[in-house]
Parts: sequence; structure tokens; C-alpha cells
Amino acid sequence: MAFVLGENVKPQRFIQFILLFLFPALGLFAFELHFDMSPLAVIPRGEYSKKHWSPSVGTNLSAAVSLGRFVSLGGEFGYYVAPLNNTTNYTGFITTGLRASAFYYPTSRLKIQGSASGGVYQFNNRLVAYSNFWLKAYVEAGYRYSPSLMFSGGVGFIDLYLESELYYQGFIAGLSIHYLLDTRKSQGNLQVDFQQPEPVFPLTAGLYRDNPIGTIQIENQESAEITDVSIKFRAGNYTSAEILCGTTDLLYKFQSLELPLYADFSPLIQNFTETGKIPGELLIQYQLLGSVRNTSQSLVIDTHNRNNFRWNDPAMLASYVSPNSPEVLDFSKYMVGIARNQLRSGLNRNMQFAMYLLEGLKVGGIIYSADETTAYTETHLDPSALDYIQYPYQTLAYHSGDYDDLGLLLAGSLESVGIETALIPLEDDFIVAFSLDMTYQQMESLFYDTNLVLYIGDQFWLPLSLASLREGFINSWYSAVDSLTFAIDRGDPVDFITLKDAWQQYPPTGVSGTEAQFQKPLEERVIRTVETDLMRYITAEFGPRISALQDELRQTGGSRSLYNQLGLLYVRAGMYDEAKSELQKAAALGSSTALVNLGNIAMLQRDYEQAKQMYQQALELNPDSQGAISGLNRALAELLQ
Repeated sequence: MAFVLGENVKPQRFIQFILLFLFPALGLFAFELHFDMSPLAVIPRGEYSKKHWSPSVGTNLSAAVSLGRFVSLGGEFGYYVAPLNNTTNYTGFITTGLRASAFYYPTSRLKIQGSASGGVYQFNNRLVAYSNFWLKAYVEAGYRYSPSLMFSGGVGFIDLYLESELYYQGFIAGLSIHYLLDTRKSQGNLQVDFQQPEPVFPLTAGLYRDNPIGTIQIENQESAEITDVSIKFRAGNYTSAEILCGTTDLLYKFQSLELPLYADFSPLIQNFTETGKIPGELLIQYQLLGSVRNTSQSLVIDTHNRNNFRWNDPAMLASYVSPNSPEVLDFSKYMVGIARNQLRSGLNRNMQFAMYLLEGLKVGGIIYSADETTAYTETHLDPSALDYIQYPYQTLAYHSGDYDDLGLLLAGSLESVGIETALIPLEDDFIVAFSLDMTYQQMESLFYDTNLVLYIGDQFWLPLSLASLREGFINSWYSAVDSLTFAIDRGDPVDFITLKDAWQQYPPTGVSGTEAQFQKPLEERVIRTVETDLMRYITAEFGPRISALQDELRQTGGSRSLYNQLGLLYVRAGMYDEAKSELQKAAALGSSTALVNLGNIAMLQRDYEQAKQMYQQALELNPDSQGAISGLNRALAELLQ
């Protein structure tokens, strides 16, 4: 059925319908408005059209709104001048309708679009005017001259119907000018928002290369989409280098991108002795319509005091401990220097060094002092609490510290002389354990009660309680064992943190300072204190064995073997006078082994002439004694120097 103008649907009424549709859609969806003007040429197709119509020209005007990033919907108005074949007459077609388009940008400046449109048309042919439906399909490719202006060319097909038959149809080709109008105003730049949930901990600054400081949100406020986006961060001298935070191939206009913020901090961050801020800079490179742009945005990074710490991962304590800290090295070398001249060869070397280091702290006036605001016994039980922990050099300078402060100083001192150390934070104590570096057989020979030694990770460890620092080495040792036993029996979680392993994730910060120097204790006082510890240890660990051998000697009347065993037990205990007395009894009974042992004692005491004589006497009794042969060679070598 044809629509007769004046009696049926008019094009202007259809335009009113389109506007009624567009304006609500504009308020609901509008991001961009597209305006197109397209001069066209139409080549008639089909038997009827070719018979009646010659090639036509026309133009299209359209307006559309973007519904998402690839689709637009709007209205279209067209006017076509179609000459009748073999006459001077022509027909004018006026088209109005809706157009739906799908588009895509293969590159920043190239746009490919396909559209389908349809509606009603009107044509005038001298005596009568008709209206009916029309349909059109069109594809085009365009060059984007600027974000708002594009030129394109395209081809398509149009059908105009009269009643149920095609009245006019043909191929379309034309050029177009497209103008884009944003309904939202862009800023012509990138907007950056930074969220930092927690200030940076200088203690673990190295972790921020792989763990984010916070989150950055970048919104594209440029006039078009941007591509090849790269985001880096730097903070002047506080960072060692720029670090890549993220990239993206495409960021549409008004689209936001959320990325983690990383930083490669330099040692300068350790200068934060108070809570503060670091001025930083976000460097963003991207392309806009193929043109490379670089921009920067200022960021302010909140930073904790370098002494601040949270107990969510106790292994981070390892970062406080630097075996190369000058202040710690100065202390430990002084104490080990004293120890080297007093070492007892039969006892464990690491244990003796640990005695001198712990007693050196005690004699030197290092005392326990609970932090009034962040006491260890309270703060370390709350992973969310912010603790304040001293670096070892600070504890030396202040001559005091909480349990954890004292423990880190002792651990650093032990590590600085090559003794592997572990940290064990307990509910009401802080334990430092050190490796004895010995075999099972050696451990059994030196410790009567093997329950006083820890066996962890194929190593034997001796624990020391910092809550008992003032009571000396032996009491600190026994208290640590009691605290650990109690905690295990109670079912408390017990962390055993070896510094060697923890440093793999949390390396030492190497923080040093210029505070008041630690006053080294007098050598004589330290030696006396350690000798007291040694006698207590010998009495406890060797006393029962010595008593058992003495009882056996009294019962059996003595033998070379028993005298030799007792002499060697005294040697391990460092009781050389007692050892020589028992070994001489064995030698008098013809024991070449006892003579070798007497030679060994003489070598330890640097009496090389006496040693030579003992080894020679042993060889007279047993010419094949390898101990006597090697001992004699060593004694002669010393005498020749």
C-alpha cells in the first residue's frame, strides 16, 4: 500500500519520531555525537530501475550517538536527484530514517565502518507525491585528520519500495566528512589518582621493586584513545633507577587503567629517622593518533621512620642485622680478640666466642629497657601494631634496648665473626640461637644433658634468652631452654628464623650511625666473667663423667685406659694440669697413647721442647704411632722457626 502525502505518514512526522527517540537516548547513553555529510552518486540497478532512471546524485546528512565503543545509533536525512531516462524530467527523493553503525579503528587514524539504515521516503513526480519505506547498507573507510574530524569514502546499496515492489534501487558511492562532538568535555591530558594504603617501610625498601607501594589510576582525558601506554616511576635520589609499573596497548577516551606502583629505592631512603614524605614522579609515554607524547605527574610517597616495623612477618627482622656494620664489627672484633688468647681447645669454639660476646655486652653496661610506647611483650603479639625497633648500632650507643633490640645486637655480633645465628621470638622472651657447628659425636662428648641443645635443620644450636641477659651466659642458656620447652608444651607457634635464609628475602639495610661510641669493657673483667661461665659449664657437663671415672678408678685400682680416659676428659674441659696428672699415671704404666696426649698438651701450651720429648718417648714404646710421628714433625718445625 502506498502512502499518499497529506493522507498518510509524512517525512517530517518521521523526523519528529526520530528526535523523540534520540534525545532520551542522548541523555541515557551519550558519550559522543557523530555528524556526517556525504555527497553521493547512485548507479541504478535492476531491470525496472535501469529502464526508468539514469545515474543519480545526492547527499546524506546524519547525526548519531555512540552506544559503547563500537556502535552508534542515530538519524539520517537524504536527498537524491534521479533523472528519468530519455527525458529532461527528474524525480527528487527525500529520505528520513534511522541508522545503526558498527565501527572499528585498526590503527589510530584509520576507521572502518559499516551501517544499515532505513525509514520512509517521499518523491514528487509532477502530479502526485508518494511515501514509502527505504533501506540502505553502506561500508566506508576513513582517515582521521584529528580526533573530531575525519574524511572517508564508501560504497553501498539502496532500495526504495513502492507498495510491495521495488520502485528504485542502486549502487551508492560517495565521500564523507565526519565531525565528532563530545558530550563530555575532555581535559586534553591524563588524570592520575594515587592510593597508598600504608607508608613505605625504609627497613624493607628493596621489596618495593616487586611489591607495590600502592595503586595508581590513570584516566584518559585526551581528545581520543591513546595507544602504547608505558608508565614508570622515579623519586630523584631516593630511587636508584626508573622502574616500569605497567603498560597497555590501548586506553579509550575516558577509560581508566589501574596499575600497581613500584619503586627501586636507593639507600638514601634509610635517612628517614622520622615519618616523612618523598616527592616522586610518574612518567607516562603514549601515542595519540600516532604522535608520541610524554608527560609526568607528581606523586607524594608517605614514608615511615626507618625504625618502624610490623610483626606480620618476623623474618623481616633480619634486615636490621648487618654483620658488616662498623659499630658491631668494632665491638665483636674486640671481644673475639680477647677470646682468641683464652680459648680452650677441647671446648666448642663457637660456644666460647658466644660467651665472650654476651658477657661483653653485660659487662659493658648494656641493659634491658622496655620501650614505654611499643614494648616488645605487647607489640610483637599484634601484627597490625606499629613497632619501633633499634638498629644494633643504636643499642650499642644507647647502652639499652628492649628484648628484641638486645637480640638483634647479639645476633649481629655473632654473625660478624662467622657464627650462623637464628632468631626465635617468644611471647615473653626473645631467643637468639647460634650454631655449634659440630657432629653428633662431638655434641655427645661436650654436653652431658643433650636436651639443652637444639637439633634443627641438621645442625646443633645453643639458645640464649635476652630476658636473662643480666644473669650471664649460663643462666641465659638455661632460661632459653625453659622458655622454649614451656612454649612448645603450651602449643604456642614458635618461629625459628635463620638469618642466612631470611637475608635471601630481607637483606641487611646496612644502616650505621654516628651516635656516642660504645665504651668497651675492661679485658680483665670480661675474662673473669667468662671463666666463671666456663667453670659452671664444665662442672655441669663434665663433672658427672669425671666423677664416674674417678669412682671406677677407686674401685679397680687404676689402669692405663681409665687414666687416659680421665686425662682426655680433663683436656676437653680445658683443665690441663689435672689432665697431665692423669696422663702421667697412664704413661708410667707404659701407655704410648698417654705420652702422645701429653705431647699434644705441651703443643697447646707452646712448650715445643717438652712436646718433642713426649713424642720421642712415645715412639720408643711404639715406633709405628702415627700420632707421635706427626706430632714430632710439628714440634720440630716449631723449634726451627
